[in-house]
Amino acid sequence: MKTRRPTRSATVCRAAAALLAALLLAAAPAGAALEGSKLKKGQQAPDFTLKDLDGKAWKLSDLKGKKIVLIDFWATWCNICKREMPVLERVYKEYKGKGVEFLGIALDDVDKTKQIRKILEEKGVTYPILIDQDQKVATEVYQLAGPIPFKVVIDTNGTIVYDHVGDYVDYPPEIVDVFDQLLEAQPSPKKK
Repeated sequence: MKTRRPTRSATVCRAAAALLAALLLAAAPAGAALEGSKLKKGQQAPDFTLKDLDGKAWKLSDLKGKKIVLIDFWATWCNICKREMPVLERVYKEYKGKGVEFLGIALDDVDKTKQIRKILEEKGVTYPILIDQDQKVATEVYQLAGPIPFKVVIDTNGTIVYDHVGDYVDYPPEIVDVFDQLLEAQPSPKKK
């Protein structure tokens, strides 16, 4: 199979996205409110425990010191959430072996598990999906104050460093540059 070289416009777009990500990380001072939440950049990410579709409990603090974490709040009724899943999956596959973990948090009831599984199969999603059945993690712990999808990135120290309201339609999304900067700036994460 022949590898295609990126076009000049793709290279320019990638460079612009990297610059934007650098500006986003640097421009929002610690204490700046997140775009879709009442939480603030620079604060410790609130801990939570939720179960995935197979009943396994995931505790955010278990990843502290080991992984950079992307939390993606979404729901089965949210079409743009579903539309971006293949883009997120592509990023997940690229970064899961580099010290980054994705946690998709479905704002749905447990009785939607069958529908969630069908969506994940259709979209090819393999990253963990947790169920926030009563939406307490979203509304009380993370204090969502806007639309979904809503993404938060937490560094290996457990600090909120980035957020994004809305979907990523094209690849590569700006989150790739955020991960690259965090991975370069932080010591290598410990393996589980």
